Amino acid sequence: MARAWDRASAVYLARRDRSCDTVTYGALAPGEAELKLLGDLRERRVLDIGCGGGHNAVACARAGAEVTGLDVSAAQLAHARQLAARHAVDITWLQADAAAADQPVAPGWDLILAIHSLSYVQDLAAVLAACRRLLAADGRLVISLDHPLRDCFLDEDDGDLSAFPVRDYFDRSPVMWRFAADLPMQTAHLPISGWFQCLHEAKLVITQMLEPPVPPDVRDDLWPLDSPLAPLRALPHTLILVAAPA
Repeated sequence: MARAWDRASAVYLARRDRSCDTVTYGALAPGEAELKLLGDLRERRVLDIGCGGGHNAVACARAGAEVTGLDVSAAQLAHARQLAARHAVDITWLQADAAAADQPVAPGWDLILAIHSLSYVQDLAAVLAACRRLLAADGRLVISLDHPLRDCFLDEDDGDLSAFPVRDYFDRSPVMWRFAADLPMQTAHLPISGWFQCLHEAKLVITQMLEPPVPPDVRDDLWPLDSPLAPLRALPHTLILVAAPA
């Protein structure tokens, strides 16, 4: 996975919103400015697991948090360090597997972010268990991922979304897709009940679940009302789960 993300880093960063003004939950979801999930971050300890190019870590640091960003990809972390330097914020960067996140860092985190990262891990149970050990007693884990229903509309043959379901929602096999022609990827697929069960087994309790609509400008750009893909406007495309230690 580290090699895959090293190769995909340039394509991923070219597509990503460059703003570090606020935490974002994905290209198809409203950001923190609208959802207001995190509260005041001043003097809070924030661990960003799967931090990628560092945009959310930098946003948290700019809001006054003490931040550590962790990612498996050296290429992503190289960009993250440059981004932090440009914004003159002090962030600790660690290259490590998310399943072993509790080895290089001590427990007691107020907030752990896992924004569009947990679908890529090979051992979800190990990652969630590590998050549980790392959270402070009153800490929160915020997970954002492609909505499981969205997976059902991804046509793996042509790598694009379909206007009708092409995959069984209850099929737990990985979703195969491509960042680019020569960049194959796979992500885990679980029904929502599966995410609930994994968090329960890790002794984490879901305190909030959000299925925010795609922002109107993004929705209109991707799926105009007069396009064949207009039915996708009616679907949730992002799932956000907020969990706390049981």
